[in-house]
Amino acid sequence: MKIDIARWLTLGSYLGLIAFIMLWAIWLADLPDNQVFLRLVLFVPPLLLPLFGVLALKEKPLIWGSLVSLIYMVDGGVTLWTAGMDYKYLGGIEMLLALTYLFSSSYFVRWRAEANAAS
Repeated sequence: MKIDIARWLTLGSYLGLIAFIMLWAIWLADLPDNQVFLRLVLFVPPLLLPLFGVLALKEKPLIWGSLVSLIYMVDGGVTLWTAGMDYKYLGGIEMLLALTYLFSSSYFVRWRAEANAAS
């Protein structure tokens, strides 16, 4: 039961982080076109590198994905700390999604390894 919850939290938060980063760059932020492209090029590809392994729920890509999510946690924290009142909530959402992925993927890998060792 707890493995299933961790799995769904892991997949939902990772895919949600990808969708949120794209949504933020394209629609939520008032950025010029060249900055939209730059933000998409800089922020989306690192999340796409371990994507297939994360979707397959393999251990090493899940761990690499959690390391990548730390970048987005820091970016969300910096945005939360320094942005104007219009964009603080965006940083908070980004930070929440990154932290949710970090913890849920860590627990998923741990609990699944324990379940496999017990059987």
